[in-house]
Amino acid sequence: MAVERLPVEINESLCKACGLCVHVCPKNVLEMVESLGVWMGAMAKVARPENCIRCKLCEQICPDFAITVADMGTEIIFKDSQGQTITKSK
Repeated sequence: MAVERLPVEINESLCKACGLCVHVCPKNVLEMVESLGVWMGAMAKVARPENCIRCKLCEQICPDFAITVADMGTEIIFKDSQGQTITKSK
């Protein structure tokens, strides 16, 4: 059964905008955005979820454990950067 969630999820209250996840992502899934609602004034955002290969590099490099990547084999449903519904099982 598919779970409705992004392949990569970022906890806004834990992200300190260090940018390590953006730099390590091999598929350019993440980007830094200004966000006045968070304490650092910026945060990482999942900009292109359809490109995620679930390598977990972003999750592993995050010093504050703010990133969670869906496990391989878990079927997920999400909206891509164009707003279309995508189902991924790999």
